[in-house]
Amino acid sequence: MTMLAGGTAFCVYASASYAVLRQVNDVVREPYMDEIFHVPQAQRYCKRQFDTWDPKLTTPPGLYLISMLPTLAGSSAVCTTAYLRLANWVLGMLLFWATFGILRTLRPQLSASVTAMATLSVSLTPVVFFFHHLYYTDTGSLLFVLLAYLASLRSRHVLAAVLGFASLWFRQTNVIWVMFIGGSAVLRRIQLSSGICGAGDSLVGSIAQLARWMVRSGSNSQVRRQLVLLLAPYACVGTLFAAFVVVNQGIVLGDKVHHQAVLHVPQMLYFYVYAAGMLAPIVLVLSGPWWFVHALRSRSTIAQCLLACISMGICVKRYTIEHAFLLSDNRHYPFYVWKNVYRRHWAAKYLVVPAYVYAIAAIHRCTGTQGTKNPVWRLALVACTAAVLVPSPLLEFRYFTIPFVFARLHMSTATFSVRCLILETLWCSAINAATVWMFLNRPFTWDSEPGKDQRFMW
Repeated sequence: MTMLAGGTAFCVYASASYAVLRQVNDVVREPYMDEIFHVPQAQRYCKRQFDTWDPKLTTPPGLYLISMLPTLAGSSAVCTTAYLRLANWVLGMLLFWATFGILRTLRPQLSASVTAMATLSVSLTPVVFFFHHLYYTDTGSLLFVLLAYLASLRSRHVLAAVLGFASLWFRQTNVIWVMFIGGSAVLRRIQLSSGICGAGDSLVGSIAQLARWMVRSGSNSQVRRQLVLLLAPYACVGTLFAAFVVVNQGIVLGDKVHHQAVLHVPQMLYFYVYAAGMLAPIVLVLSGPWWFVHALRSRSTIAQCLLACISMGICVKRYTIEHAFLLSDNRHYPFYVWKNVYRRHWAAKYLVVPAYVYAIAAIHRCTGTQGTKNPVWRLALVACTAAVLVPSPLLEFRYFTIPFVFARLHMSTATFSVRCLILETLWCSAINAATVWMFLNRPFTWDSEPGKDQRFMW
């Protein structure tokens, strides 16, 4: 019954997505945006020209290696732009089933229809959905991270590490998510063996329980051996990645000048606002402004909010970064956010601080004590999100997708009610329809490139 419901939802999803793919291929026949780098490189791989690399590319060749597989039994001529987009689209369809598998594992109490609805709503997450239809690395990156997590949830840790290693061939920062998956596996093992760190426990209480467990179990050779065996596959991935960093003299391939690590703390604030926006119907239902206003009746809550606003204001003043790409490329939506909000007035970046406070409070309420994970796990998710986002100087919504999907899959039971899922699906569908329509039907030109269409995208 569950697979039947999942199959029905998949047919709806795949049909709509394939219709978008056909429209993209009909209207945008030539490689667009980053495709102008990815497509030629993939075509070189199809021709077995592995010794040629475009220095503008900063990510490993995982997507190109997968795309060239059909050419092993045929001609390299198959590697057209349309074919390469189709290959990436297939990864997007597999992503639907990876999400479905995780939800079935995490939430076996959900009915078949609700699991299918939840999979559909998560798969329709706008930025995730949009890039299924172009030849970008984001779909494959998210797919292999989620496959690794699914394997880990099912206690197949060697397979999880192999899949996690494969994810590094799409984006180097996925090593952080591989380590996160390994750490999650350790926490699950401790929870199952000792019964501590439940989802309803406080953060301080959970840390204290873990500390006592470590003291009691530290001298137990059998426990140590179990944990070493569990962590070994993930540690191997980390070791291989460390070797790569040493040999490559850094994480970034190719264009290192525009991708240098920085301390961009406001990235976390942007992420929370992004997450609240993507989940706007759920946030309004479960954590609406009226809830926040009611919470402010408490003096302690007011004090906490004021302290948070002051801290965030300091972070905004000291660590805000305007990347050259953000300010120079008006094809991306972040350009307009920055131009029309943050650059509207010198004080604008401070006036939105209360919105950051509300977004953080709302998202954490949605992932509160009724979620599937302990506060230690949620703290680790925030830490890993920071480790991925804060070193990046560029505000790019694509970078938010993996932590967002992890957070969404583990939100409270209330966010998986039929009402919330219907609202979320309609909201995401509306955003997807609008952004795809803008991409296809509202081209514009630059004076510097007359006659060449530019298009709005994430």
